[in-house]
Amino acid sequence: MTGRRAVLGALLGLPLLVACKRTAAPATLAVGDPMPGFRLPTSRAAEHAVAAGTGPFLLNFWATWCPPCRAEMAALDRVHRGLAPRGLAVLGISVDDDVFLVQEFALKERLTLPLLFDRGGELARKAFRVAGYPSSFLVDRRGVVAEVWVGERDWDSAPIRARLEQLLI
Repeated sequence: MTGRRAVLGALLGLPLLVACKRTAAPATLAVGDPMPGFRLPTSRAAEHAVAAGTGPFLLNFWATWCPPCRAEMAALDRVHRGLAPRGLAVLGISVDDDVFLVQEFALKERLTLPLLFDRGGELARKAFRVAGYPSSFLVDRRGVVAEVWVGERDWDSAPIRARLEQLLI
């Protein structure tokens, strides 16, 4: 079916979103929906809690087996380094089963953003209803989803940076 969509999109001249997909899921959490609270382990064997009704956050669900996910991580890390001091919490949430593989990737790429582990993607599937990877959720100060992006993004682009900074005003 994916091949047919690509051919149809090419014939119609429609841009197609590039994202890794593992399983079919219901429609993703949408703009205006409240962000669910959650607790996930970190790379330091601690737990990180995110309370419902809080923000601002940029949550990025990703996996090492997903080429578009890997490609955007350096730029996402630059967002973290630039905007975390101003109040935007940027969290990379890996759905990988192998924590050590994620840690190895983070070391190799010199990532500084906090990484949380949703082994097997249960939070991604059930609470955020992620349909493909990478998926990113921008959450405002009230804990409401302000933006949803599915597929690789250019986190260094002026329009995305402007949108992120809007939440910090």
